[in-house]
Amino acid sequence: MTLDACIAHAIHSDLDILEVLPEVHELAVEELEPYIERYVTEIHQRIYSTILESGEMFIRSHDSAGLCATLMKAGISLPPKILLKMCQTIMQLSELEARFILDTNDGKALYYLKMDIAVAS
Repeated sequence: MTLDACIAHAIHSDLDILEVLPEVHELAVEELEPYIERYVTEIHQRIYSTILESGEMFIRSHDSAGLCATLMKAGISLPPKILLKMCQTIMQLSELEARFILDTNDGKALYYLKMDIAVAS
């Protein structure tokens, strides 16, 4: 997967909006979507640019803790537990090759997926 897609998936699966943005409880309903969308877009862009600038070596060496520390040092202010989980997801997905094929009639997406599996002996 591309770095962009890996980050997007990590945000979608690991970012707890209610934990990182407790103020959303006080927003009007019509303000929620743009507020959260703006936050997610900004976090995505900051993670992406930080990885390109100084985190690529951690992805190549599969060092999610090192990537997490680099992102924290760059000012990505997420709780360490959430950021580490996101970095682990980015690592896992960066090893995958996935391509969208089609949407099925029942609304499911079909992907071609290639992955490396390490077998311990």
